[in-house]
Amino acid sequence: MVGFGDIEASCFSVPTLTTVAPDKQEIARAAVARLLARIDAPDTAPPGDHVAGHRLIVRESSGG
Repeated sequence: MVGFGDIEASCFSVPTLTTVAPDKQEIARAAVARLLARIDAPDTAPPGDHVAGHRLIVRESSGG
């Protein structure tokens, strides 16, 4: 079993939960930059995708 977000409780569960830890600072920076671009040019700033960095933290729930 694997969770997402690396919340603090995931390391205290039994068994401890393997989780994907997203780069929350990168996500916040990208969101603010995209929001500011939309505010500055609402008709020309296209929507799009952003792939944020992340890491896998292997714990007991996946045999770690």
